[in-house]
Amino acid sequence: MVKDTSRNLVRRTCLDDKLCEISKMEGRSVEVSDRFIVDRFFSHFIEVLSGTAQAATTWREMPESNEVTAIVTLKAGDAVLFLPGEPRLVRPAEGAELSEFTLE
Repeated sequence: MVKDTSRNLVRRTCLDDKLCEISKMEGRSVEVSDRFIVDRFFSHFIEVLSGTAQAATTWREMPESNEVTAIVTLKAGDAVLFLPGEPRLVRPAEGAELSEFTLE
């Protein structure tokens, strides 16, 4: 999990070369879950448009684990990037607006 401002993360194409194409992609609302979600094939870029959210990850080696190993608080203008295989859990605050991009 990499957290920074949206603008700075998009510039870090060394993390995922698809970040340079994000302006051409259409975001979708974030899937809210009580369990960690793992996508073994694609990175996921989640941007906070308004409000706040919390993003968490767990053991990459044990994706079935529900133990939080890292958590960050995001505010408007922040983003988080989950790389392929990295468990993710995102909880928006009430009224927050988030957008998720799958970097295929």
